[in-house]
Amino acid sequence: MRKTIYSIGFLILESVLSIGLFTACGDQFQEEYPWMIGRQEDMDNTNEEGAGATDINVLEQELRGAIPYMISYTKGGSWMPHAYQYQRSNNIDNYAGYWTTTKGTFAFGGALPTLYTYPNDYLGGPMDNTIFTQSYNAIHHAAELGKPEWRAVALIIQAYQGHEIVDFYGAAPFTDWRNLERNPPLTYERGEDIYMQIFEDLDEAIRILKERQPSRGEIAKIEDLTIRTLSDGDWRMWVKFANSIKMRMAMNIVKYDAGTAQQKFEQAVNDDIGVLSEVDARDIAYYQNQNACVWYVLGNSWNDIRLCASLENILKRCNHPLLTRWFDTNAYSITDKSSGIAAPIDVYGVRAGINMRNNNTTGKDKGGYGPFSTLTGEFQYMHQPFFKRTESLFLMGEGALRRWNTKGRTAQELYEAGIRLCFQENGITDESVINQYLSQTEVNDVDYVDPYNGENNIAGRVNVCVKWNESDDNETKLEKIITQKYIANFPMSAEAWTTFRRTGYPRLFPVKVNGFDGVDTELQVRRIPIVETTNNALEMASLVQALGGQPNNGGSRVFWDVATETRGEQSPDNEYLLVVPHNF
Repeated sequence: MRKTIYSIGFLILESVLSIGLFTACGDQFQEEYPWMIGRQEDMDNTNEEGAGATDINVLEQELRGAIPYMISYTKGGSWMPHAYQYQRSNNIDNYAGYWTTTKGTFAFGGALPTLYTYPNDYLGGPMDNTIFTQSYNAIHHAAELGKPEWRAVALIIQAYQGHEIVDFYGAAPFTDWRNLERNPPLTYERGEDIYMQIFEDLDEAIRILKERQPSRGEIAKIEDLTIRTLSDGDWRMWVKFANSIKMRMAMNIVKYDAGTAQQKFEQAVNDDIGVLSEVDARDIAYYQNQNACVWYVLGNSWNDIRLCASLENILKRCNHPLLTRWFDTNAYSITDKSSGIAAPIDVYGVRAGINMRNNNTTGKDKGGYGPFSTLTGEFQYMHQPFFKRTESLFLMGEGALRRWNTKGRTAQELYEAGIRLCFQENGITDESVINQYLSQTEVNDVDYVDPYNGENNIAGRVNVCVKWNESDDNETKLEKIITQKYIANFPMSAEAWTTFRRTGYPRLFPVKVNGFDGVDTELQVRRIPIVETTNNALEMASLVQALGGQPNNGGSRVFWDVATETRGEQSPDNEYLLVVPHNF
């Protein structure tokens, strides 16, 4: 008798991503958990795992379908920006200070009167379980079908999404997802346990790929090589991807367990294939010129987002040339809603967490926040990264600052290499421009001014200059590294938000209106709380237990987010070389 696979869904929410369900921005999903998804239309009648359990060709097609879903960066389909909006745009992009949601209501989905509104429809959890359903057979059957390299790839893509879900939500039913457990309630596991499992998975994947060394022709069976994406047919790039994830995770836990952090970091950096760097031709990303990137669609087509005031002010205080390459100036007049005074032509961001009830943005020419900045046409097809080379360089720079083994490269060398690469990959190759930026010894004294509503004005916070000064104390050096990393890694909001919580840098503006229980406005939201529904109520007990007894709110901390005794006046929870006696 034919059995049907039930998908588990990330962090169990009421609704599901399924191609064809989306019709406009902020769609309300149409199915409830537990929902049903058939993994393959040609699933056989006797094996609930589908034909991929016994047919390597089907397994390879399943894995090929899983890879694009690491952040819902698929290369087509009108639903893609909708998925991104629920998963990232209406939460993490704002928390990171890159973008601001400028609508309080949407054609579909619930109201969002301010970003820090709880509960709301955009805090249900990651909405897509395609990686786990599509990679199940690669995890469990690839080796017995003679292709263990596909298990390696599946482990890497699950590691990528798994560690980020821990970073966002603090805990997850990771094992149950991996095993396609379909009988609720699922069991949430501690974030530190999931991290340890992922470290082991990445080591296994790296070992297998080095042994198997699949050819370009083989990789084409699981990866679309008609576009420039991920490995581009080189198995070594999958190894570098795995090592880079391992390096990122290692730095994430530096305040939780500095010894393990250093060990894992050095293993990744000093591996014979190593991590991404400036010697690689490109990032691990989707490169395309047919479908506009999600940020262009959300900003320029749907008018749902605008540049965030935090990034605007950081770029202006650093006098960064990419400000006007990435973001447009106002083509239409912006007038103060009280005085009627028109603002000069400039790049303008919107402060996150404003009251959006009466500020819906409907177009560039419609007043209010409409004329504020979005991506320029030059970056309509901005590549959509999974891991950037700049992140690797700045991570290694931080490692060198901590006196970890970075193959002899100094913190200054890696810091400056990261800045140079940021310029070059965004089309600025003039050495005089780059050198001028690197030589800046002071920041511009620029505060944030909202030309539409002056009640949102706030003093600028970033005070570290760009130029490396070996006589600076380590905390200042760390702040410089993280501030320039923040700029260079745009638009990778997940990484930016994680690093902000871990270090307190860069110095982001707090939200204007805080409607989150348990969240200190200055410390800002520490994890995404999961809205409890009738569908997931049974699982909340194991979630709270996995969070160490902390409540399911935005003020509870992810395991690696260790509170420190020092708190800078405008930089929450940072301390350079804190060592905490935790052990995995």
